[in-house]
Amino acid sequence: MILSQIVRDVADLVYPPRCICCAATADRSALCADCAAAMTILEALAACPRCAAPLGEASGCPYCGGNGIHPFQTIAALGPFRDPLRRLIHRMKYRHGWPLAEILADRLMHHPPARMVLEQTDCLVAVPLHGARQFGRGYNQAQSLAGQLARRCGIRLARPLVRLKNTLSQTAVGSRRQRADNLRHAFGLIHPRAIRGRRVTVVDDVMTTGATLKSAALALKDAQPSSISALVLAVADQRRRDFQSV
Repeated sequence: MILSQIVRDVADLVYPPRCICCAATADRSALCADCAAAMTILEALAACPRCAAPLGEASGCPYCGGNGIHPFQTIAALGPFRDPLRRLIHRMKYRHGWPLAEILADRLMHHPPARMVLEQTDCLVAVPLHGARQFGRGYNQAQSLAGQLARRCGIRLARPLVRLKNTLSQTAVGSRRQRADNLRHAFGLIHPRAIRGRRVTVVDDVMTTGATLKSAALALKDAQPSSISALVLAVADQRRRDFQSV
């Protein structure tokens, strides 16, 4: 044990650990002190318990009015889509950083709103990618995240959905209506018995208008789950103002 500690100390001296977000020198934790502090601030921001959007000083949610997003019972997120969370998600999603799902799953498990959703979940369902897109990327970041959560929490991971359409990326689609049209009938239900009568939580990386999540949830509804909630890493402002008007 003493020898292994000496080896680690020497390795840290020769190859100092780097922050997974900004590449600054860090200790043995994944994030440097600045990025860790910024993540803590993002996770501590008040958010709507129904749609996960940040809350301003006014009472009530300015985005969903406290009504949530149909057909979800509740939606939880780590925080708004800002750095350093945004950098971590981009690295996980576009730069072969699927191992980051392990770190982000740990943060979700220790985030009170997300933990509350997980405690009321019978099975997790990752938003599926179309086969062509998953082949090109090599993995589905939502599936990686859901798998880590399932293992850590002892929750069943179900795969009742398939992506039927290789839709445009939602980031390339403009208005809220266009995003909804892009995702219409994008998912098909293939294993309804896997979720029938169960409390289902849909897992994805980022929610903007909620079009992707809603399209997946509407397909799941045909299986008659007892409830549907959602868990995402970040919420992006559909008005593209970074929630500055909240």
